[in-house]
Amino acid sequence: GKIGCNDKAEQIFEKIRQPNEVGYSAMINAYGLNGMGTQAVELYHRMPREFINEVVYICVLNACSHSGLVNEARLIFKNIQMKTERIYSTMIDRLSRASYFEEAEELIN
Repeated sequence: GKIGCNDKAEQIFEKIRQPNEVGYSAMINAYGLNGMGTQAVELYHRMPREFINEVVYICVLNACSHSGLVNEARLIFKNIQMKTERIYSTMIDRLSRASYFEEAEELIN
């Protein structure tokens, strides 16, 4: 997902008849790396629930962070039922980068 390649990545993704969790996480990550957090969140909400795993959560939380979508990240994080250490670490990092230090510290404690 380099800058300028998102259109091509979207075309390839759309041609996949039945994308799996790898395809979804790769596209969400590509959006995130290019500051297209809104598109990443939209794709996350459209993907089949059975494909959502730790990697997808981390990719969408990172995408929110890169685009300044802190509220969206909070909502997604709040709705994650099985929060792993990596998911907590990602959210703490994202909140810290957005200068929400007290909120990040609350997650640590």
